Formats: sequence, structure tokens, C-alpha cells
Amino acid sequence: MPLIASIDVGTNTLRLLAAEVRDGKIVREVLNLRETTRLGEGLKPGGKLKAEARERTIGALAEYSRRMLEAGVEGVSAIGTEALRRASDAGDFVREARDEAGIILNVIPAEEEARLTLLGVKSAIGGMFPFGRKIVMDIGGGSTELIFTEDWSKHRAVSMPIGAVSLFERFLVNDPPASLEMAELAAFCTETVMSRLKDFPVGGKPTLVGTAGTITTLAAVDLAQEIYDPAKITGHMLDRERISALEGRLAGLPKESRRLIAGIEPGREDIIVSGTLLAGIIMDALRVDKITVCDWGLREGNLLDYYMKKAF
Repeated sequence: MPLIASIDVGTNTLRLLAAEVRDGKIVREVLNLRETTRLGEGLKPGGKLKAEARERTIGALAEYSRRMLEAGVEGVSAIGTEALRRASDAGDFVREARDEAGIILNVIPAEEEARLTLLGVKSAIGGMFPFGRKIVMDIGGGSTELIFTEDWSKHRAVSMPIGAVSLFERFLVNDPPASLEMAELAAFCTETVMSRLKDFPVGGKPTLVGTAGTITTLAAVDLAQEIYDPAKITGHMLDRERISALEGRLAGLPKESRRLIAGIEPGREDIIVSGTLLAGIIMDALRVDKITVCDWGLREGNLLDYYMKKAF
């Protein structure tokens, strides 16, 4: 089977998966890489990417190109999300990725991001929840997607322009954050989430599935993982009480101390507090008391979608 790859250029993290796919299933991973490049550092809507952030990300993409060439990758689908949707110079970055790293990058809309994320999550844990209402929560660096589905195919999604990086940069100045900062952050998140959910039914007891860096990091911390193990992350449960306890613990420590906690990868020690608080507020808004964690998401969904479209 041909070896194909998916690259997710996120606001905080750059991720690569190269694998063999057979009959619509990922059967063998060859490269599974991630790097914190924080492409969206300091980015305002309509603003420009910082030169240092661009250089970090282009450099990492060039390294990914080298690794994929060595591995014999035959096809690549690379996608960009909120930071590149927001940046006025996204076109320049896309050209740099092509010319300097050999990566053809497609900036996808929020609707497509939701579809691909749902595909990735379904492929990992769809069998655990074949029936009933489900909501997939994807807290990214610059945006958050909530995807409502019952059958894992038809869905409705809401995208919120808030994420762990943008919230951290806007509200959390002190280290550790002051109680007033946390209160202002909570008020802003609550207002934003509730306003975006006003047209979506949130009653009943839906199954909430959490994917992406904030939630998988919280699972890794809960499991005290010195080395990240995706097999143990997927399917792990976090209840609302545990989310609150983790928020209190993390917010009470300076980032240098957070960096030493098992489960927190380098580059996430500053933004994990804002992401954790947002996760709890979304749980409250949806009236759910637990999250099922899934390591798979956008990157894996993009890989499978690329496989199906190319008919390898």
C-alpha cells in the first residue's frame, strides 16, 4: 500500500502523520511527529504573522519534508486552520511553505475543519458510541469547534474564534495568573460560548468527546504520563470535578512548575490554563458532566479523506 501523509498546521502546534491506509483504515504509522511552533503568536484578526513564528513553522515544515522523503511518502495533504484563516498575509505564508519547504498547503474553512475532525474521531471511537446524540469538542489554539451528530455522518457545527493561545494572550498576563484575570477570562468565555450555542439544542445528556491538544494534555496529566501514550489517552474519561481540580492546580502554579508536570509537553505549559478553563465552561454550557478523550481528530481525518479522494 502507498505511504501517504497528513500535515496539520495549527495555531499552536504543527503535526505530521505518515501512514499506510487500507480499506479506509490506518493500518501502519511510519511517522508521527508534532512540534510547537505557535504560528498564531500575537496574531489579531486581519493582522500579520510574526516573522519569528513564520520562520519557526517554515523550518519545521522543511524538516517534515526531509523526513517524508526519507520515508518514501508518495502523497501529502497539508491543511492550515484558524491562524491562517485570520492572518492577512496567509497567502505569503502558503507561498513560503511551497517554495522553501516543498509543502502545498490548503487553508481550510471552519466547516471543513469540523467535517475532517469528525471523520478522525469517528474512525477512532465511533464504535464506542454507535447510537445517541454526540458532541465533539475541539479546543484549538485559535478557535474551538463543537460538532453535533447522531450518526457520525450528518452533523451541525459551531465554530468559536477563541482558543487556548488567543485566550492566554488576551487575559493571562501574570504568572501564575491573578484571580481577577481568571474571573475575566471565565466571564468572556461564558458569554462567547453561550452566544454561539443559542441556536443549538443543548438539552438532554449527549456524549461529549474531546479531541486536540488541551483535552489530550489533560488526559495525559490525569494519567501522569511521562511519555505520551495515545492508546491510553483514547477512551480516557475526565469528569467535570476533575477538570475543575486540574484547572485549580495548574492555575496556581507558575509556568516553569507546570512544565515539570508529567503529561504537559513543552510549549503548552503557558496555554493549558486557558484551555482547561474553556473546557469546563463548555461542559457547563452543554450540561454534561464528563468527557471521553480521543487522540485522533483533524490530522487523522484529513489523512483518511485524502486517501478516499485519491482512491489509492
